[in-house]
Amino acid sequence: MNISKESEAEKVSIQDETKPSLGHVEVLSDPIPVKAEDLQAQRMTARDQWHQLWTAIRAEKRYCCWAFFTILLVFSWGYDAGLSGIAIAFPEFRKAYGKYYAVSDEYVIPALWQSLWNAASTIGQVFGGYAAGQFADYWGRKLLLYVAIVVALASSFALVFAPNLPVLFVSKLLLGLSVGLSTVLPPLYVTENAPTALRSTFSSLTNVMIVFGQFCASMTGYGASNIHGTWSYRLAFVMTFLPPGIYLCGLPFLPESPVWYIKKGREEDARKAILRLYGSDSDVDARVETIKSELRQTEDSESAAGQTNWKSIFSKEHRSRTLVAVLGLQAQNFSGGYFANTYQTYYFQLIGQADSFQLTAISSSLQLLSNFVALCLSDVIPRRKGLVGGGTTLMFWSVIIAGLSMAPKSNASANTAVLAFMITWSMLYTATVGCYGWAVAQETAAQATRPKTISFVLICQQLTALLLSSVFPYFINPDELNWGGKVMFLFVGVELFIMAGLYLLQPETQNRSYTEIDALYASKVSPRKFTQYAVVDGQAIKIHQKGGWFGRVFAQTRHVKEGLC
Repeated sequence: MNISKESEAEKVSIQDETKPSLGHVEVLSDPIPVKAEDLQAQRMTARDQWHQLWTAIRAEKRYCCWAFFTILLVFSWGYDAGLSGIAIAFPEFRKAYGKYYAVSDEYVIPALWQSLWNAASTIGQVFGGYAAGQFADYWGRKLLLYVAIVVALASSFALVFAPNLPVLFVSKLLLGLSVGLSTVLPPLYVTENAPTALRSTFSSLTNVMIVFGQFCASMTGYGASNIHGTWSYRLAFVMTFLPPGIYLCGLPFLPESPVWYIKKGREEDARKAILRLYGSDSDVDARVETIKSELRQTEDSESAAGQTNWKSIFSKEHRSRTLVAVLGLQAQNFSGGYFANTYQTYYFQLIGQADSFQLTAISSSLQLLSNFVALCLSDVIPRRKGLVGGGTTLMFWSVIIAGLSMAPKSNASANTAVLAFMITWSMLYTATVGCYGWAVAQETAAQATRPKTISFVLICQQLTALLLSSVFPYFINPDELNWGGKVMFLFVGVELFIMAGLYLLQPETQNRSYTEIDALYASKVSPRKFTQYAVVDGQAIKIHQKGGWFGRVFAQTRHVKEGLC
């Protein structure tokens, strides 16, 4: 085989974290062998991806069951987010906690209290997310899950019987604290223990559970809208009891995370947890060694513990990865997801749709369907195409919605068009930015810093959500600016910068193990060029790449087997 010098493999030395002097990239003239199996992940077609996924599911059935159970608790965030917008849409809720607005002959929640109602959960989630990151490596994942459930049950009871707005605010604040814990811990547990072939699928399950929660909130709102009196909205609040109550029944049987045991130097406990999590036929020794390798520790348990403080996620080694994780979820808030999902029911009413609850139920059903489709394709479509490509598409959709919203409210055709684009926008959102934003946020972080990174990402997302929840009522309330859908123009301006940042900094992590991702980052490989490298024996090897949707790689070195070229 004739090979040009330009296409020779480049051997890049990997920086040893314990030896700062090796922080350079060395290009050697002599390439090293690149085996077929080392390039297999980069060459897989969609059919190969599907085969790998189903093979892994069959092989890891026990883990899949535990992972699915663990991620169920994220349902609380979706339901809570949907509940915030739906409750305000209940006339009885506005009558019980609002004031009479004579101009439109209706009861209105004052903008200040509406902001506090929306902000309460967000503030609670900020503190809950921080608590999860702060104590997950001290107390373990399982103990904090118990705390989340107890707080959820207590706050749900107070929420149902709140006599006034201040008590309603405090109840929602405590519920948000539980939701914050429930949003950080399950994805952390699932992602840090997931086999590589299943990691993206179960990372994407986070958003599926959120959308499912929103779907249940909309269906509950639709059913409760036919009830007269205060129990119309109280029934929606009662549903907040259901997820933590069911979860509490199975939590005692959930094994603690083996990764946490290894971090604490409790290898024997980790081995027992591995058997319970993966099954008795699991190769315990191999899994323990994999965890140690991902944590970059050998015999010294403090080597990983040193990377679990908050400062570590902003270190030179990890700050780029932290930024990508943050942008992955900020793309959700600033694509317009907060407006389209939280205020959808109320907005439908403002544009004159009499059946707003039914429309929200239809929209949520379509979102759930599109999210399931995205979940099935999450291991087939590359992460960059799913997040950056999807976010760019949503920006164009948002411009259309904002433009149509400039038409008078009396224009029935424009209102119908806005309705159609709002619903299809929501479907696109859940299938792209909603799905891939969580996957990128979870798997970009290093194994040792993952608890703090996921926690920090959630805090940042909730702080921006707090900002949005504080100003949104003033933008869309009929007694304030009354902008309606025109507010989407603001989102497009911010999202443009987020998409530019992700285009430059987001790596393609599809089919990469955590060890490979660490190796590529340590080699200072440009995130946009991850697909041009294979990792062989801990070393990043540059390979020749031809284009193609699924990133086919055709190695052209003299050491590659003839059948691969």
